[in-house]
Amino acid sequence: MKDSLNGLCILNTRPQSQAHELSQSIRAAGGNVIELPTIEIEAMPNDWIHLLPNLKTVDKAIFISANAVHFCFTQLLQKHLDWPSSIQVIAIGQGTAAAIEKFGIQVSEIPEIPDSEHLLALKTFQQPEKQNVLLFKGEGGRELIEEQLTQKGANLVVLKVYKRVIPQINPQWVESLWRDDLVDIILLTSELSLHNIFKLFDKEAHNWLRNKKWLMISERLAQVAFSLGIKNIRVCHPGRVMNTLFDYVDKD
Repeated sequence: MKDSLNGLCILNTRPQSQAHELSQSIRAAGGNVIELPTIEIEAMPNDWIHLLPNLKTVDKAIFISANAVHFCFTQLLQKHLDWPSSIQVIAIGQGTAAAIEKFGIQVSEIPEIPDSEHLLALKTFQQPEKQNVLLFKGEGGRELIEEQLTQKGANLVVLKVYKRVIPQINPQWVESLWRDDLVDIILLTSELSLHNIFKLFDKEAHNWLRNKKWLMISERLAQVAFSLGIKNIRVCHPGRVMNTLFDYVDKD
């Protein structure tokens, strides 16, 4: 692995609040970053709190993202609601687990690969009948977890604590990115980001997008991208983004 990205320019499409750490790492390794957040995260109205059962009766709680953690516990703290240590807490991935632990709460399990399929494959969810389970997530998104757990007989309460909206970004600036071909690699972390980036760029730019090199964090996401005409895709684990960027320098 090389120790420099040799000026490689990465388009970081993560939400603004989540982009800084990776952008900093890329710059420290000799790369360039252009931040183009394709999703903006907003809190949902606090109505979801009224859907909460007595937390002392809850067996498990699933957190689908660091955003779900932030908006859940921020509201619970504001309402002075205590989180019982008896609840088994499951995080979708390492970043989500780290966010939970910042609130002083222990994480019981994390799937090896951070997606719904691997979370559902955890031993703890093989016989969830009659267990009281909370699922903290954003509005929209995949419904695989709720469908599977409900089918298996879990008493599931789905709590949508945030929503994703498309950011307002200067269209002239976005146009300059493709007209001047300022980007080497586009980093993508969600299906909604993929659809939003095609909305943020004019149709005239879509062939430019399709012909770029893309780095994506799951095979499922890569399949969706391929169906949209994107061919040059590499898939990497979310925790190995920097290693994969170095591979671009080594092999390309």
